[in-house]
Amino acid sequence: MSLITCARSALFSLSLLAVATSAALAAPTQTLRVAVGADPATLDPQFNDLPTGDTVEALVYEGLFRLDDNNAIQKGLATDYHFSQDGKVLTVKIQTGHVFSNGDPLDAQAVVASFQRLLSEKNGSIYRGIYTALGSVKAIGNDTVEFDMTAPNGHVLLLLANESGSIVNVKAADKMGAEYGHKPIGSGPYLVDSFIGGESYRLVPNPKYQGDRPAKLKSIDFTVVPEDASRMALLETGDTDIVERVPPESVAQINALPNAKVITPPSMFSINMEIVMRGPLKDLRVRKALNLAIDRPGIIKGVLGGMAIPSVGMVGPGTQDSLRKTFDPIAFDPAQAKKLLAEAGYGPGKLAITLTCPTGRYIKDAAVCQAVAGSLQNIGVKATAHVVDRGTWTQIISLPPEKRPDNLAMIGRGTAGMDYTLYRLFHTGVSANTSGFSDPKVDALLDQGRATTDPEKQKQIYGEIQTAVWQQMPFIFLWYQNQALGVSDKVQGFKVRPDETMDFDQVTLN
Repeated sequence: MSLITCARSALFSLSLLAVATSAALAAPTQTLRVAVGADPATLDPQFNDLPTGDTVEALVYEGLFRLDDNNAIQKGLATDYHFSQDGKVLTVKIQTGHVFSNGDPLDAQAVVASFQRLLSEKNGSIYRGIYTALGSVKAIGNDTVEFDMTAPNGHVLLLLANESGSIVNVKAADKMGAEYGHKPIGSGPYLVDSFIGGESYRLVPNPKYQGDRPAKLKSIDFTVVPEDASRMALLETGDTDIVERVPPESVAQINALPNAKVITPPSMFSINMEIVMRGPLKDLRVRKALNLAIDRPGIIKGVLGGMAIPSVGMVGPGTQDSLRKTFDPIAFDPAQAKKLLAEAGYGPGKLAITLTCPTGRYIKDAAVCQAVAGSLQNIGVKATAHVVDRGTWTQIISLPPEKRPDNLAMIGRGTAGMDYTLYRLFHTGVSANTSGFSDPKVDALLDQGRATTDPEKQKQIYGEIQTAVWQQMPFIFLWYQNQALGVSDKVQGFKVRPDETMDFDQVTLN
């Protein structure tokens, strides 16, 4: 071997060593531990309905667009997009070279397959009704996707940016069946290493990730702890780094710790008792009576420790404030409530209803459920609070109105976008409309609001919709809950979206 060859060989070996050393130094080494009150039943974005699931999906999947920590739309896989002159065709150019964590290509054909699955009636996605506005979708080559919409849609980018619009590996989902919901195959910076329902789940870096948000952590370990006190204890003992939903009685205790504090990021969560509109509850006088029976400021102070603001509209702050309309708070008037019930033919003890509430999902949810039931009992209603685990609660509230065993359910709503929020909850026939609310005028307005791109027309249309919903009272409107999370001082770069989705993109531990 010549000296030149030896020198080249040595330089090549040194280069390999340098690359290996650099890779080793760059490899994430830290584990973040997060204690949550409820685990998602599935990590399939077309079926998940919990913010804890959105948190995972934002890390495991990619979408054409995505929401940042202020719910602003950012490009994801999309590199460019444009609308046709009539506004009915959206063309999106996507990045090339991306693959799913199992090595399958994420090209235009994969994007099309994902949206076809979302739009399939047979697949039964809970979000299908919202996304039907996308119309048909087709691939043009490997890097272009075209949506041929049924009508112009001024909100379509927000639909595509939501986690429910994430790109699913349909080939893997079909092969894995239900297992896909626990070990999904995405293309994001992390992948799911383990999932034990009701106990824990772990994310680790996806070695095949090709984007600009590489994993900064060796793993993110989630522990499921529904009980508030037990969840807080993990932070106090140093056995976790972040706890969600700090109850009011624990705020001072957490803030007194030498190495942790409570953060209170903005929240858009609107907490209500959603009414199943059948039987006696189809009568507006009855629904109004139930609303007048609730002492919102009293419950907020006495049960929630001040960690909420009384509702002044179904839509919470931050949903899309340019289109949001607010109203005067609903009065606490039990005498008028009793009068309305009597007028409707339901004197004391004549109306019996059941409330379904989760435990560990919202701030003091079980206690709130009992307080609301007690308020209804005070106006002569036989109200029974049915507090159940998160899984049972999800099953009940997902049933169509005619199959629901209850009459009201405690549900929080916090989704970005006026169309996304109102269309799925109040348009007739949409699967997420589990209250059974139906109003032809509201349906027409929702269709108009979706089709227009004029901001002033949108404001007028969505103002009318919000007024109709507020006046017809398909919910017992309660309050907008505050976010409160306990965070160790060693956690840096942690953010939370207004919809309670946690953002770990920039998190490091010192």
